[in-house]
Amino acid sequence: MKDLLQRLEEGPVLGDGGYLMALRLRGFLQAGSMTPEVVATHPQEVRRLTAEFREAGAEVLQTLTFFGTTNMLARAGFGDRAEEINRTACRIAREAAGDGALVAGNLNSPSIVEGDYDPADESTRRRTREWLEEQLPWICGEGVDFLILETFEWLDEALVALDVARRTDHTLVVTMSFADEGRLTRDGVGPAECARRLADAGAHVVGVNCLWPPDRQMECAKQMQAAVDVPVCCQPSAWHSWWSSPRAAGPETFARFAGRAAAAGIRYVGACCGAGPEHIRAMARTLGKGGGT
Repeated sequence: MKDLLQRLEEGPVLGDGGYLMALRLRGFLQAGSMTPEVVATHPQEVRRLTAEFREAGAEVLQTLTFFGTTNMLARAGFGDRAEEINRTACRIAREAAGDGALVAGNLNSPSIVEGDYDPADESTRRRTREWLEEQLPWICGEGVDFLILETFEWLDEALVALDVARRTDHTLVVTMSFADEGRLTRDGVGPAECARRLADAGAHVVGVNCLWPPDRQMECAKQMQAAVDVPVCCQPSAWHSWWSSPRAAGPETFARFAGRAAAAGIRYVGACCGAGPEHIRAMARTLGKGGGT
């Protein structure tokens, strides 16, 4: 089976959507919870949703290990089950992927909820490193095809995570989340500079995900694309609880986004919070990747 970089050379690759928000909207995760304890409490629903993303046309399935570090799961009372949850999530994704889709091991900022990462404080850098160093072997030990490091609002923290992940032999995708109206990281760095620094530090693919709808995210992705030679990934959100209803982006919006992204040469497209299988199906149709009823 061709790896991610080989597929990206041939044309756009379609990712999946936002697992935690989708499971929350289906009633299997409490409002306000953004950790994957649902893997332990409702594994059958995680299997169902993952299979639905695959059937909708997703060529990459992310493991539901988002916010899966021990410190994050401890917030929900599942800290002592962190390894079990991470490994089970990876096995669920692998089962759904079958022989055709790739499995992306998902790691993300373990500081984003508290918002207490400080690039000037070496203790927070060390803390992030320790949390991710604990989680990473659980994910890699289950045979994922590549790693996606996502939802980093501090470039400095993303670079710490990238340094941890580089110790593996996996292809590395790193995507930023720009909190400042979608324009700057919390440490004041714009999309182009983020892309350059991540690529220079060893990221094979760079990009943007979460927080904002497709139009805003495309602006960031294009800036990144102009700054680096590596492929660019763009996975915007469809809905967040803090958005007003008119801002929600439906499947038709994501279908148009997929077409615009492909035309612009954005190689890896997918979705994030609020996007379910229906969004991926619409994108798949636009990209000529199936997406049946």
